[in-house]
Amino acid sequence: MLSRSRIGFLLAATLVASLSAFLFLTFNSGNTNAQAQAERELEDKIPKHVPIKIKIRADKEKAFKDLSNANWTRDFELEVTNTSAKPIYFLELWLVFPEVLSDSGNRIGIPLRYGRTDFIHFSTLASPDDVPIPAGGEYILKIPEDHQRGWDLNKAYYHRVDPKRVQIEFVQISFGDGTGFDSTAKPYPYKREQTLIKGNSRQRHLVAKAQPKLFSRREYPILH
Repeated sequence: MLSRSRIGFLLAATLVASLSAFLFLTFNSGNTNAQAQAERELEDKIPKHVPIKIKIRADKEKAFKDLSNANWTRDFELEVTNTSAKPIYFLELWLVFPEVLSDSGNRIGIPLRYGRTDFIHFSTLASPDDVPIPAGGEYILKIPEDHQRGWDLNKAYYHRVDPKRVQIEFVQISFGDGTGFDSTAKPYPYKREQTLIKGNSRQRHLVAKAQPKLFSRREYPILH
C-alpha cells in the first residue's frame, strides 16, 4: 500500500508531466501558426464582373510565398484564364506593393501586360498578326526582367525589404473589336444618357457607341 507522501509525490509528478506536455503542444502550435502566417500573400483586387480569373501558377506558388526568397520576382508567374466568350487581345494588370511607398508617398507597382499597347486606345482593332488569349484559354504573366532588376536596385538604394503582400489591380481589357473594359472596369464603348425635352414632358434616351476616347489610366511609379 502506498503511503500518503508517496501518493502526493506521484500526483505532483503527473501534474508536472501533464503541464509540460500542454506547454510543448502549445509552443509547437504557436510555431506552426506563425510559420503558416509567415507567407507572402496575393490579394486579388480585380472586380468580380471582369471576365478573367487569376492565380499563382501551382508549381511557383511555394517560391512566391517564401518570404526568405530574394528572387521571388523571378519566380512570380500569374496564371490568367479568359472566362469571357470573346478572345482577349490586350490585357493590363498592375502588381502593386501596398506596403512600399515612393518618395512622393505613392504606392509602387509593376505593369503586367499581354498584347500590343496600341490597344490602350479603345478604337484600335485587331490585325491578323495579333494573337489573342482565346475564350476559355490561359496565359502566364511574368514580371519583365527590367522591372525585376528595378526592384532589386530599389531595395538596395532605399534599404527596403521584400513585400509581405502584393495586390493585383485591373487596368484594361480589349477584345480587339472596339469593345472591352476600362480602368474602372466599366465596359466600353460607353452608353451616354441624353435628356430631350418636349414641352412639359422629359424623355430619356440611351445613345449607344458614344465616341471612344482614351480613358484616364491610373499610374503608379514604375520600377526600372
